[in-house]
Amino acid sequence: MPCPESLPTVSAPVTVQPWEQISTRTLLDLPPWLKVQEDTIRLPGGRVIDDYYRIEAPDYVIMAVCDSEGRFLLERQYKHGVGAIILTSPSGGIDEGEEPLHAAQRELVEETGYSAQRWTAAGSFLVDGTRGICRAHFFVAHELTMVTAPQQSDIETCGLIFMTSDEVSAAIRDGRICLLADIALYSLVISPFFDAVREKL
Repeated sequence: MPCPESLPTVSAPVTVQPWEQISTRTLLDLPPWLKVQEDTIRLPGGRVIDDYYRIEAPDYVIMAVCDSEGRFLLERQYKHGVGAIILTSPSGGIDEGEEPLHAAQRELVEETGYSAQRWTAAGSFLVDGTRGICRAHFFVAHELTMVTAPQQSDIETCGLIFMTSDEVSAAIRDGRICLLADIALYSLVISPFFDAVREKL
């Protein structure tokens, strides 16, 4: 895979400049779930746009949870944004003032009943470059111990399943794992293109 600097030039060099934010106002505020902002911005050429919309939501954690046999723990649950039952990783929002690692450790116990002795941060990524939205914090958890029963509710019920890396890859290909955050996480953890990253985990 070529490095970015070795890719061919497809257009004349341009000067890329940041935009100037003149003002912002809140159109919708539904704590703790989301906020919709309307920005007035000035482009580098001088044009003013007075209706640039952004979405703000709490940052969250998502984790690849690996047992002693090298299998990954996933959740089978209904996601209303998808309108289907899918496979996804343990994840959850970060409380105000909470460190991402602590949130991941808390969410793992709450959702699965497992705790993990060894944790590795696998990156922190902005969800949407246009709307912003929030930041997703990736973790890998190892050395599992069952410590309690999973917490279930009428709005968040899931079954747990252990899958090999080949089974995870197959589930991505056939659409059972369809959320971008899950696919990005497992690309970092199991894809052969990311051997250098995996060596650090």
